[in-house]
Order: sequence, then C-alpha cells, then structure tokens
Amino acid sequence: MEMKLYIWPKLWDLPSFDPYCLSAVLYLQLAVPGKFSVVECTDPDLSPSGQLPFLVHGPEVVTSFSSIVRYVAGLASSGESSNYPHANVDSFLSTSDRSQRNAWLAHSEANLGDLVASALYASLDNWENLTLPDLASLFPTPQRYFVPQKLRDAYHPRLQNAGLWSPVINPAEEEVKKTPFEKELRQKAPTLDKKRVQQMFEKEKLVAKAKPILDIYVRLLGENRYIYENKISSLDLTIASRILLLTSPPYPDPTFKSLLTTSYPTLVAHAQHVHERILGSNTLPLNFEPHTRSLWSLLPIGRPFSFQQTFSRKHLAKPDEKSDEDKHVDRMRWGFVGLVLGSVCAYIAVVGFSMGNLKIGFVPKDEDDDDEEEEEDDEDEEEEEEEED
Repeated sequence: MEMKLYIWPKLWDLPSFDPYCLSAVLYLQLAVPGKFSVVECTDPDLSPSGQLPFLVHGPEVVTSFSSIVRYVAGLASSGESSNYPHANVDSFLSTSDRSQRNAWLAHSEANLGDLVASALYASLDNWENLTLPDLASLFPTPQRYFVPQKLRDAYHPRLQNAGLWSPVINPAEEEVKKTPFEKELRQKAPTLDKKRVQQMFEKEKLVAKAKPILDIYVRLLGENRYIYENKISSLDLTIASRILLLTSPPYPDPTFKSLLTTSYPTLVAHAQHVHERILGSNTLPLNFEPHTRSLWSLLPIGRPFSFQQTFSRKHLAKPDEKSDEDKHVDRMRWGFVGLVLGSVCAYIAVVGFSMGNLKIGFVPKDEDDDDEEEEEDDEDEEEEEEEED
C-alpha cells in the first residue's frame, strides 16, 4: 500500500519551498524510499488540520512533520515491518538521545524556521522580487492574487515578536533624481545617506540576532559528519532543510545567505551533504504526482474529498469557526464565481441578440415571387426575338 505525501510545491531546485514539507520529503526518502509518492498541493484546506504537509496511508492520515515521523517510524515495529525495515531512522538513538533530539527539533523548527521565514517573507526586496512572483506562479487564478499575501501575513506577528521583521530588508533605496539645481541635490543627498546608514544598521541588527542561533548548531555539529557522529537522524534532516532554504534560493537581498557561506561553512556543507545523500543521483528518484487544480478550490463551499471519509476519526480535526481572513477569501471566491457566470450570461445574450437580428433581416422568397420573375424573363425573351425579326 503506497503512501502519499501532500506538500507545498517545489521551488529553487528543492522539493518544496516550505521547511516542514522539505523535512518530510527528506525523511520519507531516507526511511521508505520508493514506497511513497509526492503530491504537490496548493490547497491546505485538503488537510484535516488545514496545514501542509500531511501523509495518507490507506485509511490513515497523519498531519504535521513530527506526527509523520512518529507514524513512519512505527511501521518498522508493526505487522508490516518486513516492508519497511528502515522506517525508524532514529532507531540507533538511546533514550536520553531521543529526549535531547525532541528538544533540538523544537528549537531548530522555531529558531532556524524564523530565519527562513524572515528571508522569504519579511524582506520586502526578497518578497517583491523572488518570493511573491515565484509563489504566484504556483497558484491558479484568482488564488495567485491573495494566497501568497495571506501566507506572508501569517508570519508577520511571529517575526515581529522575534525582532526579525525589520526595514533593513526593505527594497533598494530610491536614487536621487537628476535635477539642474545643485541646491536641490544638496538637500536630497543627506536624506539618502541617512537612509543607507539606517538600513546598514538594521541589517547588522539582523545579523546579530542570527549569529547566536547559528553558533549553537555549529557547536552541536562539532567535527562530526552528522549530529550523532556517523549516522544520519531526523534532527539532521530538520536542520539541513532550513539551511538549504537559506542558501539555495537566489535571494536579491542575501543577508542570511552571505552570513552562512562566509561565517558558517560547516553548516552549509552539512546541509549539502544531507541533500546529496538523500536526493542525489545515486538514490531512487522522487515520484511526483501532478497536482490537478480543481475548480472546487475556487468555491467557498465544501468540496468533494474522496478519501477524507475513510480517515480514522481520531485524525480528523474539528473545524474551527472561520476567521475574518477566511470570510474575506470566501467573499472574493463568490465574487469571482459571480463575475464568471455574469460574463457567460452576457456573452450568451449578445450572441442570441445578434442571431435574432440576422434572422429578422433575412426574408425568404415565396413561390409566387419566383413565378412572377419567370414570367418577366419570358416576356423579355419575346421582346428580344421581335426586335431581331
């Protein structure tokens, strides 16, 4: 029975642009290679929890990365253990190591995850020139016009509290316009210099916040190839997925990327080694299923989800009351549907009116008219014969 992993789509030569989804792909490819398929999904409402990733295995559905790890690891000791002999990636860890691993997983997801979110969403330069256009290309109309912004807004409170939402990464400062008046130039130049100094200062503040976090993982890794010496663990995957998302995308504002490549080469090398080990050319390729964009995703009503009815009740999340944002999205969906239906009706009305005018302008000939035309032709022929005689 094949597993299906639903994730946010791939970007920047990585299986997904989301760190949790990327970690899940790395884990399954290491634990159960060739026995799962990846389904790219742009509608998190398909998940019982409303979030990606989630895993479907027969009648079971598992949401969140930590739950996926526990579920897949449990297959190694289940009745299907012969089919999944290496499903428990962390089987070599002792009890104390597992406790420490859980703490480090939570720490890396929160702290390294904040750095990734800051690079992708807080930086206005990166947002307008990289994240927004690339995310918009993944969504159908009209979602591409509001879903990326909704994702960004969701990170704003978290990053602001962490001090990682800063004007440092705002777009490039405005250049001084050319003017024939030197006095005006002298007035604008100090303002521009002040803005540059402020941005440099804010950028240094971000670097100062990132360094203590990265220092911790440099010490944790030490001289080892992996966190736990020579064996790869789920913690390695979690750290590597976030470092990859900090270094792989072509950021217009490479604040964190430059910091990692210049000051933390061991973390970059570790992430690249994990990526090559799991997704390299010598491993089984990932089986990506094409994502079908259903028109149901445009409608603010319940949509058919064939396997959702077979989920175990313990996995189904109780639906929460819709937020103001969700209500706004529903109104936009209804507006889009109304616009489409109105356009279709208007088109039919215009075409029908035009066809009616054509029918009115066309008057078929009667048989009597045909007889009269024949008689006139005969008379003309007789007159021509008399003239010839």
